[in-house]
Amino acid sequence: MEDLIIECSLNEQVTKAENPRVPITVDEVVADGLAAAAAGAAILHFHARDPRTGDLLHPGTEVYRRIFRGIRRENPDVILYPTYGASPTPEARFGHLAQLASDPECRLDFATIDPGAVNYADYDAQAKSIGWDYVLSVTHTEVQSFFELAKRHGIQFSFTVRELGQIRHVLAYRDMGLVQDPLFFKLTMSEKHLWGVPPSIEGLKLLTQGIIPAAVAFRWMIFVEGGSKNFVQLCRYAVENGGHVRVGVGDTPLYDGRALANAEQVAEIVEMAQKAGRGVARPSAARAQLSRRPERSSL
Repeated sequence: MEDLIIECSLNEQVTKAENPRVPITVDEVVADGLAAAAAGAAILHFHARDPRTGDLLHPGTEVYRRIFRGIRRENPDVILYPTYGASPTPEARFGHLAQLASDPECRLDFATIDPGAVNYADYDAQAKSIGWDYVLSVTHTEVQSFFELAKRHGIQFSFTVRELGQIRHVLAYRDMGLVQDPLFFKLTMSEKHLWGVPPSIEGLKLLTQGIIPAAVAFRWMIFVEGGSKNFVQLCRYAVENGGHVRVGVGDTPLYDGRALANAEQVAEIVEMAQKAGRGVARPSAARAQLSRRPERSSL
């Protein structure tokens, strides 16, 4: 199997109440990111957040610049990328990516795109109620604008998919010649949200073997939002079966019931890989790996 790529989600919108070790300020994100990279993460993802309220800053370009520059001074190789929020135009939505890619001190060369729409409802099974209710939507026009931006700036990217239909979108883009193999899918699952398939090995297979033609060269990474009782099992399955893993406080405030720091979560996955006899990709190797056809395309 090819070397394991580990991505670490540093903060997302997790609060200190959920995990007191979540990094929010620029200095916290820089220090935490460097520690996660030293532990074995090839890719770091993070949100620009207000240091007082913790709210997402969009586009948050200047905060992202400070984080990128702070990490790059100590670790120029690790792969870094921000998030994006809802905006009235594609230019407003993705403009900060272009600015970070053009900044020689930031050198953004990786990103992700969420191709489609999902209703981000939180379901409380005990209370039998739906809480936070938000539709995440990225139109085909916005996705194609993202592709054009990525091509102009030489940005590699992944597809964060939460529904079967979103994989069909990507396959259509491939058929149209807008994207080429190898495709990089982040197979995203959640127990608390009312979208997609629940976290399970069967769900992973449904999102790959069940819909992606055998001729398509692709990689997959497991990504569970909010954690899951099956999370460690799913990570181990990915490690042992040619997949890749995203961990981090931003996705999983409690890793196997423990409030671990980001570097500690990454170290857990590195240990899994060592026990499975699988190498862990460093950032430069991960960049090269993502450019060539995978040795193994399915589960």
